[in-house]
Amino acid sequence: MENLINESFIAKRNKQARYASYIGFGSLFIGLLSASRVLWLAYVMLMIGLVAASIGSYLANRYVKEPRADRVLGEALENLDKRYALYNYYFATSHLLLSHFGLTVLDPYAQTGQVSYKGGRWRHKAGIRKVMQLFGDPALGKPHTELKLEVKRIKEWIDENLPAEDIPVTGVIVFTNPDVQLDAETGEVAVVKAEGLAAFMKDGLKGGRVLSTAQQRQLRKMLDDAINAS
Repeated sequence: MENLINESFIAKRNKQARYASYIGFGSLFIGLLSASRVLWLAYVMLMIGLVAASIGSYLANRYVKEPRADRVLGEALENLDKRYALYNYYFATSHLLLSHFGLTVLDPYAQTGQVSYKGGRWRHKAGIRKVMQLFGDPALGKPHTELKLEVKRIKEWIDENLPAEDIPVTGVIVFTNPDVQLDAETGEVAVVKAEGLAAFMKDGLKGGRVLSTAQQRQLRKMLDDAINAS
């Protein structure tokens, strides 16, 4: 399995995270100094500081903090054969897996604690870490809704560029933190832990259409050309 990572994208997000953090802490410091002199300025700087610090924390958690999602996914899939190629941070979805089954959107979540998905509803018991969401720690949200939107975007893009091929596009929600306690019902959406991703990619898509070698090469060329063009 080939793991392709857009390193320039990661470097850019790393820089943005640092700058946002600098602006945030600088604004907070100025706000504190202004509190006893110019009250309105103190409020403004404190608000700017909180927003900037939250943005910096969010970017750092997603693109800087180790282990990054692309590395966890790459390690989880590394033993798959050469028919698989993982594209990280190149397209309209952050992690796109090419295989003989078509394209699969991998939507990673690094939450810990207890996560459940039943009856179309997600629940996350994270304890004290819930507080950290106020400071940029990613919230769980609605992963199945996000995944459907990402799959739709990729499907529309592929159909526009390869209209005659009808390339299958699927999606998987992947929880990358080994300490997560996951309880998700099957059916509407595929949900796995990182350790079970490779097995899902080999067995979970069986029964679906399998691309010919020529179609795989054509799809790989289209993806690589899109990267080179950008």
